Amino acid sequence: MEKTDIRLMIGDVKFSSRAVAVIEKNNKILFQKRKGDENWALPGGAIATMETGEEVVLRELFEETGEKNAIIERPLWFTEYFFKFGGKTQHQYILGYLVSIPDNSSLIKEGEFDGIEEGKNIIYKWIDKKDIKKSPIKPDYLKTKLTKINKNYEFISEIDL
Repeated sequence: MEKTDIRLMIGDVKFSSRAVAVIEKNNKILFQKRKGDENWALPGGAIATMETGEEVVLRELFEETGEKNAIIERPLWFTEYFFKFGGKTQHQYILGYLVSIPDNSSLIKEGEFDGIEEGKNIIYKWIDKKDIKKSPIKPDYLKTKLTKINKNYEFISEIDL
């Protein structure tokens, strides 16, 4: 069965679903963005039909960075996120997972570094937890949720229109 990303236009609203990884090492969180974008986001990607959020996170980390030893520790949150991007109103569901990587992972680098997926132009960066609140990160709720990761699974709703 062919998998298709869950993205569709409903009237003038783009609906999509996404799964993201929260990877913490040395009191820093890993973020990604496309070259030229203003804001950083958590690594991850679109959920495809018949694909679990956990599968998405592990697949995207491997495709975009080559990391094959990531481990899903636990789910963190389910988010309803309403925002504008590319001139379109967006309605997005986001599944967030706490993910661990080995101490010898090739992802542990200083400064910004390129992803490996051809044609995606994705760059990565570790941001110290003490700097997250003043960093250009989206969605905004990450600025508080990532400074102290909750032990309980959460429902989050953010409107950024």
